[in-house]
Amino acid sequence: MRKVKLNDKSEKSADAFFDDENFPENEALNFADGAKMSKPETDKNSAGARKSFVNVLKQLFLFLPGAFLLFFMSLAAAMIAVEIIVFRRAVETLPDDYPLQFALIGFVILLGTLMTWFGLGDIKNRKHFVIPASIIVMGATFGAIVRAGAKIYDFFDLTLDDFGFLIYLFPLALIVPVLAKGFVDRKSEDV
Repeated sequence: MRKVKLNDKSEKSADAFFDDENFPENEALNFADGAKMSKPETDKNSAGARKSFVNVLKQLFLFLPGAFLLFFMSLAAAMIAVEIIVFRRAVETLPDDYPLQFALIGFVILLGTLMTWFGLGDIKNRKHFVIPASIIVMGATFGAIVRAGAKIYDFFDLTLDDFGFLIYLFPLALIVPVLAKGFVDRKSEDV
């Protein structure tokens, strides 16, 4: 059997860190580590540029039209609900095809929900459901206020007559979901 000297090996490994006795070996290790570290950086930059470009396209073609649909459909649904529930409009005075219209509004709201959820957030993350929920709550709130205010004040009635005034509320439908997503992401990082 061969005897091993433990002292020599431990001294040799300790010398690698403190002495320049094994300089060519250490230099080769440093060069290999440097090459490995620089390679992922270039890959990250190109992947990051592609990812940011895809995010811009998702926001432009999914989030923006989805937020538009979701905001104005929830606004209309809230106006109809206030008319029926608060002002006690009889169901008999509604058009004959109102169930089809309600189904269409529901389908467009579902479509807008999926578009905004995927356009701004991650559809796999359930916490990002706050994005379409914030648009729905905001649209329904403004719809209820405008419809209830139309019975009280003429400005709200003019707003309903000329639907163009309500377009000035749409930037809020773009700002609030971004703030809500940032709030949820910060809270999930803290936990």
